[in-house]
Amino acid sequence: MYPAPLIEPAVERIQRIFHPAPLATLRPDSGAHFELYLAVPTRGGVKYLLYKAAEIEFTEKKRLELMENGVSTLYVSDQDGGAYCHFVDRTVGEMLASDRIAPKEKSRVLYETSRSLVQSAFERPESPLAVSTNQRVVTHTVTALAAEPTLLRTLVSMFTFDYSLYTHSVHVSVLGTGLLLEAGGWPADDVRDVAMGFLLHDIGKSRVPPDILRKPGLLSPWETKQIERHPEHGVGLMRHHEVMRPRALEVIHGHHELLDSSGYPRHLGGKNISVETRVCAVADVFDALTSHRVYRPALSGHDALRLMLDRMSDKLDDDILHLLIHRLGPNGRHAV
Repeated sequence: MYPAPLIEPAVERIQRIFHPAPLATLRPDSGAHFELYLAVPTRGGVKYLLYKAAEIEFTEKKRLELMENGVSTLYVSDQDGGAYCHFVDRTVGEMLASDRIAPKEKSRVLYETSRSLVQSAFERPESPLAVSTNQRVVTHTVTALAAEPTLLRTLVSMFTFDYSLYTHSVHVSVLGTGLLLEAGGWPADDVRDVAMGFLLHDIGKSRVPPDILRKPGLLSPWETKQIERHPEHGVGLMRHHEVMRPRALEVIHGHHELLDSSGYPRHLGGKNISVETRVCAVADVFDALTSHRVYRPALSGHDALRLMLDRMSDKLDDDILHLLIHRLGPNGRHAV
């Protein structure tokens, strides 16, 4: 049995805000010294029940028990938001810096953590906690990829063929960051800022009706217009977050712009599209082509790049495409 909820005054209960804390972000036996709650559906909405007090350790046994019961996310209250964000920052940093953890395990934990945090951001894009916690993990990811370039291939090998907004966001972030680092000449702070744009480039789709996003057939003109508004929705959602810098916002706004001005929403072209936005466009198209979608099967890495080189040479940056070919090499899921 889970412990009973703490008794709180009704006014305080109404005022409290709870934020997702995905299990993937909660490394067991690592000092999660904050309260964790279960979300229980009720007729009136959701009720949050105290699962773990701050002084009690979150153990591997507890994690497995939750997973066996179909629980993938716990919650933290606003008052513990800072402690949770610090916990994720510390544990991810320690994991990536450890010589005792193999690159494959590092990649697995980093991939699962990133995917779960992106989902939290999509579910609550207005939450400073969700966005700032993603920023902490992005910082660690950029640092790790810069220090250990071979980690990119290991991360890419974790990519799933089945498309979702959350996995796609992580894939574009990883590929885009790898391409920027491969290009060279980018200060670490700039790469971190841009990588937040890569990770949350599609955050505006959280404001597009799900039935449009999942539609298997051709979209109507009205539905197409709703899709094409997502970059502007994304900028509107993210511009108020302190951790989202101008470079990141520009990537979110421009990741569907194309060199021949046929993209959207501003129909920019050529030199009006920043290098980092061109990088995002290449990573975005490549991952979309190599993922299963409701309207078509996935292409192999080789076939996707061949299509991009042959049919989109006037739309995508050719130099960045060749960087992608060089960075991935002949091995892994996206073998080229």
